[in-house]
Amino acid sequence: MKKASIITIAILTGIIIISCAISVLTLFSQSIRLDESQSLWDAAKPIGDLLRTTSLDVEAPLYLIILHFWIQVFGVNILYPRILSLFFFISSLPLLYLVYKESSNRKIALVSVAFFALSPFLLWYSSEARTYTLFILVTSVNHLYFLRMMRSQGKSGKLGYLVSVIVGLYTHYFFVFLAFTQCLYALLQLVIKVYKDKQFKKVSFLKLAWKHRHPFWEYVVMLVIAALCFFPWLVYVIILGFASNTQPLIPRPTSYSLFQSLVTFTFGFQPQGIQDLLISLWPLLVVSFFFVFTRRTRMFVSNMSYFIFITFMPITIMYLGSYIKPIFLSRYLIFVTPTLFFVIAWLLLSYSKKVSTFLICGFFVCTMTLLVYQNSSSDTPVKEDYRDVDRYLSTHAQPSDIIAVSAPFTIYPVEYGYTGYAGIVTIPEWDRYEEGSIPKFTLANLEKQIKKYKASYTHIYIVLSYNQGYQQTIVDYMDKYFAREELTKFSPGLEVREYRLRYE
Repeated sequence: MKKASIITIAILTGIIIISCAISVLTLFSQSIRLDESQSLWDAAKPIGDLLRTTSLDVEAPLYLIILHFWIQVFGVNILYPRILSLFFFISSLPLLYLVYKESSNRKIALVSVAFFALSPFLLWYSSEARTYTLFILVTSVNHLYFLRMMRSQGKSGKLGYLVSVIVGLYTHYFFVFLAFTQCLYALLQLVIKVYKDKQFKKVSFLKLAWKHRHPFWEYVVMLVIAALCFFPWLVYVIILGFASNTQPLIPRPTSYSLFQSLVTFTFGFQPQGIQDLLISLWPLLVVSFFFVFTRRTRMFVSNMSYFIFITFMPITIMYLGSYIKPIFLSRYLIFVTPTLFFVIAWLLLSYSKKVSTFLICGFFVCTMTLLVYQNSSSDTPVKEDYRDVDRYLSTHAQPSDIIAVSAPFTIYPVEYGYTGYAGIVTIPEWDRYEEGSIPKFTLANLEKQIKKYKASYTHIYIVLSYNQGYQQTIVDYMDKYFAREELTKFSPGLEVREYRLRYE
């Protein structure tokens, strides 16, 4: 084995060890989160019930099927599902190195993998018991075979690409945005090739397009095959209600959301003040792009247009689509991060050696500092301290009291670690074991619900998180008609309010 190969393997191994250590030392010690508790709830069901429940939710079934068999072996302690997610994340790093290396050189590939592996955003999800690291792994495989297919003019990589698309669609519904963007890119390459043909003015566009035998045609065929393979699940979902059960309330994005998503991907989840500061610096990136593209550089990178296109086009499409139906969430766009960090590495390495070294070191120092702050600060926006909520409720709520959670689907993480004797209900009342979606909230139903509890219980502990648009109505009603005895905040957006319902 060559010396360069040994050094590369050693550096990659070091990156993997550091990334793995950060996940184990920080994120594994944190409380279970809402999405994780829902994954455990669904995966613990028999396969038939699992598929049925998943079809009523907003996720594809593959991850939950894998998790189902995983917890049969290791158990439902949150530690073990997080290990599975970490395994998917670590497995994606060598694959991404191949993707980067085949498009550039060893230096850019290693820097890109390091940026990716130590990203605060990705490390946050690296050990979350959710589908996102599997999504990243499948996306990495997909990029590898798509680029091989494009370079070979469709002579290689087709089978691997087809399988990755099918698996990707069953991993996350938003994989369709990646496939659609790749289709646009392949079509654009075909159009450019046809327009460069000297016979373009004499022969029709379609004839020339067919003449060139561009991989676009093979790509279309593979997408049709993948769609047919995904069609049975899609029909099943539509028949059972098209994900009407627990859809979260997603606000419409603004122009600020676009820059916020890029900052989040790069620097993780930071408090609003830090986010605003980082967003204000993004115009510097635009200037940097302009400078790099208008100067000569000796750095060889093939398919750079692909990496830029695949990074920014899905974000744009989802942003525009959110004006029809709001779907713009940073975690749903996690599939753009493998190409985003390659673009950032290429951009920083396009300067002179001294400048590049300074920029890369500065980038690492900045991201590592923000990573530590993200994982240690109590102000991190995405932290959900349900563990301390459970401890509080287990020691304070008595059998003569009642616990009510809102939104209803947050009953999963509250239930997970609760060891007390008071009953747990939801606002609005929701029976998870019956068919149908969560009942619509109304003030009239809230009044009936509280009146019923007042007849039987002394105190009510209301757990508020994931505001679905009616949280303030609950607070206003309870504060107006009942004495609030305690208000305890646990993490951003997560609090417990104790009210006295009646006096003995």
